[in-house]
Amino acid sequence: MILKNPRCYYNTRMQKSRFPYFTRRRILWLVIILVAIALYIPINQWQHGGVQLNLPVDSQIPLFPPAIVPYLLGTVIFVVFPILAALYIKPKEFEAYAVSILAATVVSFLAYLIFPTFVTRPEVTSNDFFSQVIKLLYQADRSYNAAPSGHTFYTLISCFYINRWLLKLKWLWAMIAALVILSTLFTRQHYILDLVCGLALAILAYFAGRFAQKKWNLQFAS
Repeated sequence: MILKNPRCYYNTRMQKSRFPYFTRRRILWLVIILVAIALYIPINQWQHGGVQLNLPVDSQIPLFPPAIVPYLLGTVIFVVFPILAALYIKPKEFEAYAVSILAATVVSFLAYLIFPTFVTRPEVTSNDFFSQVIKLLYQADRSYNAAPSGHTFYTLISCFYINRWLLKLKWLWAMIAALVILSTLFTRQHYILDLVCGLALAILAYFAGRFAQKKWNLQFAS
């Protein structure tokens, strides 16, 4: 078949495709993002020493085992949101997001390695379902890599960008972000200053991604 207008044919196929922006380049950059995030695990397992950024008020925050539910939701966001962004987000927007998420990841890893931080967790004595899940979390995730809080900056970066793409649900994403961030305190996974560092990193990374896109018109994944 001879096509009189190949570009028109290509655009028609793109419009009919369920995932019109999911190209081979995006697959590559999605893999890079997910692998970069996953490097948290070996860094967490290799860490030792360091300091605690605890304040007097941190000792007054109780362990609340049901908080494990929004905490695990935050963990799901780490993995699911980059995939959804790669599948559905328009060119240039995805590049800005990729710059933000990778910049935050690299900066956080440097912080973990150069200035190690940890938390002191309480002993979990209850045997209810949520407490059992907390115990499993404590076994799998060592108490290192506390500041900046990954749950804080990954969740906030995701919410900052999804607010650009789905404006009508801003209240929902804000509520989800608040629940996830508070859950890091009530699972006793982080101190307040860990969250403050995560908040600062999320804001800086978001604006770094937006600035890079506007200045250089990035299209490396499209």
